[in-house]
Amino acid sequence: DFNEPSNTATLLATLADEFPQTWFRLMYIEPQGVSDELLDVIASKPNVCKYLDMPLQHASKPVLRAMNRRGDENSHRELVARIRERVPGITLRTTLIAGFPGETDIDFDVLQNFLEEVEFDYVGVFPYSQEEGTRAAEMDGQIDEAVKIERAQSLRDISDAIGEAHVSERIGQEMDVLVLGREEDGQLYGRAMCQAPEVDGVVYLEEGEVGDIVRVRITDTLVYEMEGDVVHGS
Repeated sequence: DFNEPSNTATLLATLADEFPQTWFRLMYIEPQGVSDELLDVIASKPNVCKYLDMPLQHASKPVLRAMNRRGDENSHRELVARIRERVPGITLRTTLIAGFPGETDIDFDVLQNFLEEVEFDYVGVFPYSQEEGTRAAEMDGQIDEAVKIERAQSLRDISDAIGEAHVSERIGQEMDVLVLGREEDGQLYGRAMCQAPEVDGVVYLEEGEVGDIVRVRITDTLVYEMEGDVVHGS
């Protein structure tokens, strides 16, 4: 509905300006859509979460081509470096698939090494699922189910070790938290800009009203969850 040609960056900037009290978060953005213009919007708008979710799916070129996707470990690495340079402190999430048809031990090693090197904050890992009627389901080189599960677990172990370490580094930091509600036991919780809904954990609080954004100092972490105290007078 814009009069001039527009893109995701234009839309995001317009929404951020139009609704300054609303948080905006980019989820599931394909790598080729991550332009410098988009990154500059994320970096410059205070109500746009410094957060990006990119479904890279793999890092081995042969596997990515079999998925009909672009890129390889080098272009992925360069992309992540560019993102972090233009948006310091950004939180990065990706999604990976283990055991896609034709994935060799070498392909999987490439993926593991890439994951260890790049150090995403959050990673969703899925073993490939053979869906009837899809092109991949008819491909040669289908991977044994046990191997797919083993590879997926290996990726989860790597990503969890990195992700948990990143979360623990937030202890002592102050951040804005949107108060969301209470759990069944009455525990109040909310979400920081570095936490996407339902997948990245929450922040547990002792005070606050649902719907408010409060300033919180992180005091402790457990895996991906955080605990914090509201900072008064900030």
